[in-house]
Amino acid sequence: MAKRETSARQTEIDLVPDAPLYEQVRDRLSQMVLARELSDSTPLATEPNLMELFGVSRGTLRRAIEELVRDGLLSAEQGRGTFVVQEERVRRVVWQRLSEVARPDSRFDLDLSQYVPDFAGSNLAHKRVMKRTEWRSADVVFCAPDNSIEQLRLAALESGKKILVPTYGLRRGFILLDGTKIQKTDHALAATLDGMERFGKRLGPGDLRQVGTIDLVVTGATAVTTDGRHIGGGQRYLALEWMMMKQLGVLSSDALVFAVVHDCQVIDEMVEAEPDCLLDLICTNTEEIDVWEPRDSAPSKLRRIK
Repeated sequence: MAKRETSARQTEIDLVPDAPLYEQVRDRLSQMVLARELSDSTPLATEPNLMELFGVSRGTLRRAIEELVRDGLLSAEQGRGTFVVQEERVRRVVWQRLSEVARPDSRFDLDLSQYVPDFAGSNLAHKRVMKRTEWRSADVVFCAPDNSIEQLRLAALESGKKILVPTYGLRRGFILLDGTKIQKTDHALAATLDGMERFGKRLGPGDLRQVGTIDLVVTGATAVTTDGRHIGGGQRYLALEWMMMKQLGVLSSDALVFAVVHDCQVIDEMVEAEPDCLLDLICTNTEEIDVWEPRDSAPSKLRRIK
């Protein structure tokens, strides 16, 4: 059984039989970090203060912190202190919320670190997208390979649009599907990640000009902020895809970015997080958030990266 180390000040710490003490400190520290306000970007307390708080040695504390650094939740900066990685904290907080409404994936079940799930009420968010003039007038739509927008991929094909969909992890490039060239009976299968390659044309990054001009970008997200930041799962695929499309000149100059998310994925706080891209519209199961419209609770709007 793990034994608590002595210190000048004893504080309560839950011990688990046979669990190494550094793991217990790591887990408790992780809980403390996730419980902070998302807008709190201050560094962690100093080593002496944390040693006193947990009643552990410097070596035990450092091992616990090193574990969290390797895990991506903390960042240690020599001479400055230990900071929370804001994007990762947002992800973990939202994953906890989202697990209550997420629909399991056939491969990953509810391991939300591996995919962007569909969710209860997503059909209401889809309707908000489809009523927009930008959606109705778009001929070519970039659709992220997220479970939460599968029905939008289907709606695009049914209305005769072309859609460009990245393969999982960009391992096989992109798939271009043309709704006018796919049998109506096959649209539903073509809209899925498993079926799209049977009906579409596979493109490498250098082939993207064959797509023509992309009029609209539609994506899911791990989290979004009301000032328009898209926070993905950590791999930054959308940021890479956005950069490719911009560099190759296939994005329309006035192409907008729509995100489909559940209410619990919306962060209405000022969070110092690096976005994968910036959004123009957020559609949830209950509301439509135009990033450009002033909102009493929203922070100052970001300037779009063009």
